[in-house]
Amino acid sequence: MSRFAGVLFVGLVLMACGPRVAPAAQNPSAASPTRTQLPASTPTPTSTQAQDGITASVTCSGGPGAAMTVIAGAFLYEVSDPVRPRLVCRSANTVLHLIDNKAVAYTAVVGSRVVIIRRDLTNGAESQVAQLQVEPRPYYYGGVGWTWDGSLEVYSTSVPRADGRALVSVHLWSSGADHLLFTVDAGPGGLESRWSPRGILAFSPDHAYLAISDFPFYIYGENLRMFSVANVTQTFVVAGSSWGGTWAGNDRFIWATTASAGSLMQWTPSGGAKLLRSEPWWGPASSSDGRWVAATLVTDMSNPRVQIAPVSGGAALTTGPGSSPTFVFPTLVWYAEEGPDTSGSYQCLEPCAHPTTPNGTVRAFDVTNGTDRVVTFRVGEAPKTSDGYTICCLASG
Repeated sequence: MSRFAGVLFVGLVLMACGPRVAPAAQNPSAASPTRTQLPASTPTPTSTQAQDGITASVTCSGGPGAAMTVIAGAFLYEVSDPVRPRLVCRSANTVLHLIDNKAVAYTAVVGSRVVIIRRDLTNGAESQVAQLQVEPRPYYYGGVGWTWDGSLEVYSTSVPRADGRALVSVHLWSSGADHLLFTVDAGPGGLESRWSPRGILAFSPDHAYLAISDFPFYIYGENLRMFSVANVTQTFVVAGSSWGGTWAGNDRFIWATTASAGSLMQWTPSGGAKLLRSEPWWGPASSSDGRWVAATLVTDMSNPRVQIAPVSGGAALTTGPGSSPTFVFPTLVWYAEEGPDTSGSYQCLEPCAHPTTPNGTVRAFDVTNGTDRVVTFRVGEAPKTSDGYTICCLASG
């Protein structure tokens, strides 16, 4: 892996709560690839190790349910009762995509290539769907620039230079062909703040548009771009760092900008870019019906709150101390409750006001009646890392 790509990943890992991670820099010889599309019935061979020496895995039990949601790209829950969920699948070293309530897709390395695997949640059968262009370099699995059927993929190639920088070319695979979207002059760097900028790389629900920022490929990149997928045309570009973005329906993209103390912007094909809200939001997420948007309100970065607002405009709803919301239903949000940081990592002359941090409790806020309840997980089923860190609830992909 090139020097700049390795430092890029380290910087991205320092961002809290499941940021998007770019595909690692690729061999420039991959610039004109040939896609291998596989029939859905192709059995999945045993996964092999990526170049970072780790293997993707997905463990499931109990079968699907009527309502399903993926948290942080790693935990699939049945949420018919949103305050008493049931864990259905857990992933390691890969990112889960929910296809429907009966199947998920994820990536793994098979025979030295990255492939998309579809897993049937009813009978556990797995099939290999498509081969991707991204190479099995370290941390390849963090990349979320693909659709579950393999018809669309965003990936990068790079040409390293002697000065430690690299020319990164960002590609779109679509309609059975490779297309160059743009290039970035990238270099090493790192991020230290919890509320650092977030990358944007998201297809619209109908796959007609692609929203993509420079950040997943260079953490100091400051452009957000919109592309029409059908004719691979850039339809909009704006300079400036962002705190993440989300599609609210097929034709409305909402993103949080860091400019001028922060604001929430929206873009539509017909209306262009417009101001939506003036507050500083971090990590926006939208409801599946496109009517609501939620994010971490960072007016006071030491004491964040979750704010939920109608996309059409109007008064916002604000929770107690919390962060990283995601919608599990169109009108219900899960978020991480915050409490005083007692880790000792924050030093000040006592007595002083300590910042907050996720305390391990997940809450469910209903926008229809304002109820805010604690989510109770079964033993061993909470969205936590192996060392006990809560990674709820912001989406990873």
